[in-house]
Amino acid sequence: MTTRIDRVAIVGAGAMGAMYADHFARADVDVRFVARGDRAARLRDGLTVNGRGLRIDVVDADEPPDWTADLIVFAVKHHHLDSSIEAAWSVVTDSSIVLSVLNGLDSEARIADQLGPGPRVLLCIALAMDAERDGTAVRYRQAGRLVFGEPRNERPTPVVTAVQDVLDRADLAWETPTDMRHRMWWKFMVNVGINQASAVLDAPYGAFQREGEARALMSALIDEVIAVARAEGVDLGPDDVTAWHRVLAGQPADGRTSMHQDFLAGRPTEVDIFGGRVVELGRRHGIATPYNQALTWILRGHRHAR
Repeated sequence: MTTRIDRVAIVGAGAMGAMYADHFARADVDVRFVARGDRAARLRDGLTVNGRGLRIDVVDADEPPDWTADLIVFAVKHHHLDSSIEAAWSVVTDSSIVLSVLNGLDSEARIADQLGPGPRVLLCIALAMDAERDGTAVRYRQAGRLVFGEPRNERPTPVVTAVQDVLDRADLAWETPTDMRHRMWWKFMVNVGINQASAVLDAPYGAFQREGEARALMSALIDEVIAVARAEGVDLGPDDVTAWHRVLAGQPADGRTSMHQDFLAGRPTEVDIFGGRVVELGRRHGIATPYNQALTWILRGHRHAR
């Protein structure tokens, strides 16, 4: 298993993928995008990140492989995950380490299932970033931090410390909590609340930083996550909500969540892995989830009406 990471593959060149690629490139890490066909050709023309040109090598997954990755970072939307895993086969080895910065609860299991037992897939969430992409231009004010590790991390494994090291070299903030599963559910709670409410209300972070109808809707969605989490054996509670409010207070008032951006751009949203997942778990455990059900209907209905 890799103990020093020198080659990093980024699967997905949206706002987050480009932001991470830029950090690794400026740290002189051998970082490359992985894409296919026309997408790979377009990425070779380069991107701009905060006004700086970003031109890095691109691995075309349709061509014979000649480079492999120590670390593979998946930074795509959930509906592109399966095709992205197929593309990642061009750079993966049995010693590769994998991070997924996708939202939701299930991307790591899907990746591990399809890549097999060799690569080490760590649990990961990305917090407090505000990257946005417009065409080939990416801008961000906050790179946020990556929270990652094994399910339990009383003593970080060599795989975890290797990722910590490369993130330090790339000037990317990180955290490795003792109970990573709890943190995964905490991020899920946050996403279900703020992402869905912001999309439906066409509201930036500032609308949720003060008391009012927007914050009340967010809180109602969050309460339903807390209920299904407890049924799944994860104890979310008032301290977790308070921690989210602290993070929320530090977000740019005019910043927009990823789902809000997707909604405005007419792109598919992640409602299926947010509200849809809460509704599914509620049915499994006999827990009412009316707020998530309503927003799931609205967001799915908007998608199908376009």
